[in-house]
Amino acid sequence: MKTYADYAATTPLSERVFDTLCRTSREVFGNPSSAHSFGRDAADVVSRAREQTAALLGCDPDEIVFTSGGTEADNHALRCAAGMPVLTSAIEHPAVLNAARAMASRVYFAEPDSGGCVSAEEIAHILRGAPEIAMVSLMYANNETGVIQPVREAADAAHAAGALFHCDAVQGTGHVMPDVRTLDCDLLSVSGHKFHAPKGIGALYVNRRTAGRVPPFHYGGGQEHGLRSGTLPVPLIAAFGEACAEALERRDDDDRRIRCLRDRMADELLTIPGSRRIGQGRTMPGILNIAFEGTYGENLMLLCDLRGVSLSTGSACHAGDDTPSHVLTAMRVPEEYRTSSVRISIGRYTTDEEAERITETLRDCVMLARG
Repeated sequence: MKTYADYAATTPLSERVFDTLCRTSREVFGNPSSAHSFGRDAADVVSRAREQTAALLGCDPDEIVFTSGGTEADNHALRCAAGMPVLTSAIEHPAVLNAARAMASRVYFAEPDSGGCVSAEEIAHILRGAPEIAMVSLMYANNETGVIQPVREAADAAHAAGALFHCDAVQGTGHVMPDVRTLDCDLLSVSGHKFHAPKGIGALYVNRRTAGRVPPFHYGGGQEHGLRSGTLPVPLIAAFGEACAEALERRDDDDRRIRCLRDRMADELLTIPGSRRIGQGRTMPGILNIAFEGTYGENLMLLCDLRGVSLSTGSACHAGDDTPSHVLTAMRVPEEYRTSSVRISIGRYTTDEEAERITETLRDCVMLARG
């Protein structure tokens, strides 16, 4: 029996989303840019999905630009500040860190505290010392620790300094995250496969007041308000919209149940001698980063996998990379815990029985790894 505990890496399609994907693939094959009835049918599907996405994010439909996922959305958000200084945090996803390094004239980094939270006061302090900064980019929630960042306060600091504000909300969308008006973002990135939509589809929210400052992603027929030309993937967009609608309906109940399961698992695992939870304060409901002194995280992951429990040692984009986590390094986590941490991430379809199996399996593997 296999048990999945890596929802922060990707999520399974919901039945409702899968049905939408299949039905649209089969029945709505027209090009939404075509003027005939097949094209209009496809355009209607895209329009509905745009409205569903806007409803989840709390914005207007014309502020949504569909992308291939979070990485593309992050890259194009950072492109708004190409050739100019950018301020971001040391715990961002590589999609933001590497895009900033490649595009910005200079990158300033705000460091997290030992609990994994970046201070809005530090962001404001850096901005005061570098008024030339054109953009601030701060994630909503960290993908390794689940720690929720002070996004609204950072946005306020950015705007007070005359800078744009971008939020990588890949880990937050569809869960506890408030709407974009509350967060006061200029740009916000979303990836569908993190909340039960297919891989290969996401969105970039572009605040109407910011739209004129966003360069085209690429050039062609002028689709997506002229920002992202190319024939739209109608079935993926339809499935993404359905996932947004489903998340809006379910997230409060889902998050409440998931958080309860996660906290129960944490309480049990922290009774193991030499264990330490990594990441403090407000966290995403389903993410638990925990370390066990005297073990090696990669070994624990492999031992658990052999016993049918799939978890991770951190971000999926670093799978197979044995270099220390840049997030835990920035948090100044002691080496004995930094190298022995694993990330458990559960979600909508995790049952009580599976949560118990994950806990028991990891406990056994820690004892086995310690000899």
